[in-house]
Amino acid sequence: MALWRWHHVLPRERRSAKVKVFLLAVLLLAGIVYILKVNQGGYSVTDDVEISWAEAEKCPACFGDTCELLHRGHFRKVHSDKPLKKGPVSIGNVDGTTVIAKALGEEEVWQRYDRYICRMASRPAQCSSSSFILETMLVTDVALKLGWLREAWRISHKVKSTLSVCLSARFLHEVKQLYVESDSVEVDSVGRAFLSTSLLLNEEAVLLRYFTTKSTTLWSFPKFYGACGRVIVVEHAGGTLDTFMDSPWEVRADIAVQLLQLIGTLLEKDPDWVLFFVDVSLQNFAVDSRGWVRLIDLDDVMVIDRRTVVTHEEQTETCNEQCYMDFQQKLFSDQHHCNDILKYTPMMYASICARLLSNLHKHPERRKWGETSEESEEQNVGDKGLLHDPPIEIMGPLEGALGQCVQETEPGGRLNAVLTLQRILKMT
Repeated sequence: MALWRWHHVLPRERRSAKVKVFLLAVLLLAGIVYILKVNQGGYSVTDDVEISWAEAEKCPACFGDTCELLHRGHFRKVHSDKPLKKGPVSIGNVDGTTVIAKALGEEEVWQRYDRYICRMASRPAQCSSSSFILETMLVTDVALKLGWLREAWRISHKVKSTLSVCLSARFLHEVKQLYVESDSVEVDSVGRAFLSTSLLLNEEAVLLRYFTTKSTTLWSFPKFYGACGRVIVVEHAGGTLDTFMDSPWEVRADIAVQLLQLIGTLLEKDPDWVLFFVDVSLQNFAVDSRGWVRLIDLDDVMVIDRRTVVTHEEQTETCNEQCYMDFQQKLFSDQHHCNDILKYTPMMYASICARLLSNLHKHPERRKWGETSEESEEQNVGDKGLLHDPPIEIMGPLEGALGQCVQETEPGGRLNAVLTLQRILKMT
């Protein structure tokens, strides 16, 4: 409008044909920009982005249907720099933030789930799961009962779901509020389908959604933006730890301190929940552009309800690798061992020290420390730890503290070693 008014106040004798053409061109360009801005603000996207890889047509047998995220983010190309066990990853941009859309669940897992839906709906084995999931018990209250969920991992997986092992009714109720707006199945069966699918196929979708959108605690996880079909959209948390193995010592020392602090947050920061993960690898963590460390893979995270477990005020005996492996085996075979789990949660420190921080050239036996599965992937274990080749003046104290973190020799020795490690690393 300002340009139009300026055009009218010019002396008539100076309004040459060229000026008029120029002004009209400027006005036309400004109008186009304005329309584009308005459309972006209203999330209206005219560009047709091909998103068939998200399998949105499978909904509501999926994680969610906020597919405008993929259009807004212009996720044009599905790609991966390295082999991925879950599926394709695509990078996009939403509201100025770099985000990723990542598939959760292998094709075989989804096929098993689809076949289950067809059987439950009394349909042919190759029926459309998207059409018939609303006819199954997956959208009823039965599918949200602890007893049923603790056995329901068999529907899609060959091994027990980590989240289901110590899942509490209170946490399940909290999660349900994110997905289900009405207790009536008739009113909100689609939300129930999203929740059941997320709980049964990959709990990472549920955990990221809850802990980054509802929890009042600030967690070191990538932000959850939404889900489209069988992919979720989350904040891009940066490069995984294996890409930092040859960084300067100061960078690696800072990452190590943050890893230990992250464990402390999982154990102590939230008044309601303790988060306990049993799988530690370089690919589970990433470092963003600000240098902050995030836990990016929540596949093997247990949510422990503080109200349902026994609190141990003081450690009275040591626990090292064999003790920890024995407990894991008992835990996955009988959920009653969840009551005693707080005694073993500090073993996350030992896993970090052994598998991520230690000089693995010098201590190759620590590469698979605490690993109970014989099917662990070699790519998840690095050739060297983050704290390889430390400055000579701290080499002795650092090695001693790492050794005590991995293999404590007296009760409480591991936690004291963690404090020592942080003090040594902060001085370098």
